[in-house]
Amino acid sequence: MSQQLSAYLSEFAGTAIMMAIGVGAIALFWAPESPLPRIEIERLRLLATGLVFAGGATLVVYSPLGRVSGAHLNPAVTCAFWRLGRIGGRDAVVYAIAQTLGALAGVAAIRAATGNLGTAVELGMTRPGMGVSPIMACVFEVLITFALMFLILACLNKPRLAPRTGILAGLLVATLVMIEAPLTGTSLNPARSLAPALLMQRLDGVWIYLVAPTIGAVAAAMAWRGRWGARQALICAKLYHAGASPCQFATCPYITLRRGEAVIQQGDAGATAYVIESGEVEVRRGQVVLGRLGPGQWFGEMSVLLGEPRSATVVVVEDGRARRLTREAFEQALADDPAHALALMRQLAERLRETDRRLAAPVAP
Repeated sequence: MSQQLSAYLSEFAGTAIMMAIGVGAIALFWAPESPLPRIEIERLRLLATGLVFAGGATLVVYSPLGRVSGAHLNPAVTCAFWRLGRIGGRDAVVYAIAQTLGALAGVAAIRAATGNLGTAVELGMTRPGMGVSPIMACVFEVLITFALMFLILACLNKPRLAPRTGILAGLLVATLVMIEAPLTGTSLNPARSLAPALLMQRLDGVWIYLVAPTIGAVAAAMAWRGRWGARQALICAKLYHAGASPCQFATCPYITLRRGEAVIQQGDAGATAYVIESGEVEVRRGQVVLGRLGPGQWFGEMSVLLGEPRSATVVVVEDGRARRLTREAFEQALADDPAHALALMRQLAERLRETDRRLAAPVAP
């Protein structure tokens, strides 16, 4: 329970920080009385705003707060992960509430700190641009949120890209702000639009930004699952999964390796394979140590490939972390990532060579 509470509070604080940075950037770049030199080229000013706003979100993703909660910072993103079964219903609801309250807190802090500077830009309210109908604004918001959520899922599915998910998503958001903001304000986030609308007491049209981003994110989740269903087993609902922070999501594919723990036992049925990201394990058969494995190496793969019981016990000798893959996800990972397949083939070849060496060794009289 304390782990979940920490995640909820981290999501609240992270969203507040993101909104404070983002709305602060809007006030400084766009308010007539801003102390900053004005960027005359509007597209460049939009890009600068997007980089700071998205940079605030990226900062949270890689911060201790983001490592605890997963740094969704957005009810639409949370809803998409819920649709994929990566987060439970209760957690999804509390996350959305925490994000909304966090957004309110962040925007309120900027209003208090900047005064007229913040209200001059309506605290960063989003609204359809000149000549853009509510329906067209909905369509644009659906499309850009679809693109953002699909990028997140694609990155999380690739082990080499997963650590850069926050950076790549941030760059996409900054680009979208530069290109699309004149049309809808580039919300992408119901909490981001609702908070300034509530504080400015101007709720006309806010329904667009509650409905459209959610539809876009959920549509991306459904498209992902429909086309790449097996790959979702590789995905955790955390945007950045590193460090010692435990994961509160039951479907997380990552496991913590603790020294002395037996990850698999000889003779057990084997339905999952593991690839080590950090730490070391020993492979044992009875009292005999068959080998020691470290980062980038697999274990448990023979049972998955052959459908046979575990042929050895694997014990952790150095704390770390591994990624757990079901049979479908294991096969998909090898198909998607040639480097993983090559590393596994090398590992299997080394085992065969070691077996040949032992068989060829002279037997003591």
